[in-house]
Amino acid sequence: MRLAEWADAFESAGSRLNEGAPLAELRDCVLANGNEGQAAAWLARLDRLRELGSIEFPLVENGEELAVIAPQQESFVPSLAPRAPDAAFGFHRFACLRRDGAAWLAESPLSGARFRMADPAVLDKPLVRRALAASGFLEDCRAEESEPQTPAHWEFHDLIFHTHSRRGWHHDPSGPQCPYIGLVEPEPVRRPEWPGTVVELPRADESAAETCSTILERRRSDRDFDDKEPISIAELGGLLDRAARSRSSVSGYVHDASGKTAAFEGAKRPYPSSGAVHELEIYPVVHRCNGLDPGLYHYDSWRHVLVRIPASEDEVARLLRHARIAVGARENPQIVLAVAARFSRVFWKYKSIGYGNILRNTGALYQTLYLAATELGLAGCAVGSADAMLFARITGLDPLVEGSVGDFAIGSRRSG
Repeated sequence: MRLAEWADAFESAGSRLNEGAPLAELRDCVLANGNEGQAAAWLARLDRLRELGSIEFPLVENGEELAVIAPQQESFVPSLAPRAPDAAFGFHRFACLRRDGAAWLAESPLSGARFRMADPAVLDKPLVRRALAASGFLEDCRAEESEPQTPAHWEFHDLIFHTHSRRGWHHDPSGPQCPYIGLVEPEPVRRPEWPGTVVELPRADESAAETCSTILERRRSDRDFDDKEPISIAELGGLLDRAARSRSSVSGYVHDASGKTAAFEGAKRPYPSSGAVHELEIYPVVHRCNGLDPGLYHYDSWRHVLVRIPASEDEVARLLRHARIAVGARENPQIVLAVAARFSRVFWKYKSIGYGNILRNTGALYQTLYLAATELGLAGCAVGSADAMLFARITGLDPLVEGSVGDFAIGSRRSG
């Protein structure tokens, strides 16, 4: 929008716009001080502001503001249904109502708009129901007449997460916004050391060399482990050295939307991480490993050591059993690498895409573990699900501060 094209005739309309005047009144304001061409240009500017999510539309009845429609997608144009839907119509299965400070928000990824209100009781008002119906929030709840508004394979949480993790679906701040600068210090890149017995790990053998293309060709998910000759501590150390060791820290400055800056420290590891945040921690759950006692450990990627964490045999067995069931193995994996995320490392820096970045980083770690395991002749398999609350109980960690986000089964490969 070029400010050089701003006309004096727009001034009075601009003031009335901020007061919530109807479009017809805004057009008349421009006409009173200009001409038809300027009125059309003004309305075109308003339409562009609507596409950008910079204009909201209040629903006013008898001088009372019932709710505000906030467009979330460029294609959304607010309107009213000819009449209020009857009582058989309710929110469709992807619509939700939630609190945001003192306000209530009605949202739906299928409508392209968000409704904001002080009291959710206004959702029953005929004017609001007309706006909800026109915005795609409502459907006929009578089972025999209800038709799905989106492919049936989508579940509520998947669609909400998907649409709020990608631009174009909403107008919320997204990306490295650093919203907590000046309010909360970022969590240090190096996790505080766990207390406990330290086990030194061997480094990877650098003598073996294989081309990347060959490793990629041989990579596969292998859940058939050779318990007669289990993985050794040297192989485990080599795997973690290749795939997850912290090589160095990197320091720099980040800034928020207002221009405030803060120091932020990242890390360099073998796998990529969004913004070098490297929030992931590995907790080996050991069943069988030559040279290493069974139990739960934390991998300190900076010192390349394991630290023993107290855990009962039954708790360790449950973690292993969950992984065995998840990957469809005949026996418990020799080692499960439980992957946890230090969430505030990411959420301090990123808005909207924070948790999505954590999952992307976990996938990058998975592939790096696969390639390192292939080079070292080990069997590995990513685990699709696990009991995050069991991990929290065993470690004593707050699952919303440092919680389980992935698991990887590793062990010796059965010959033949």
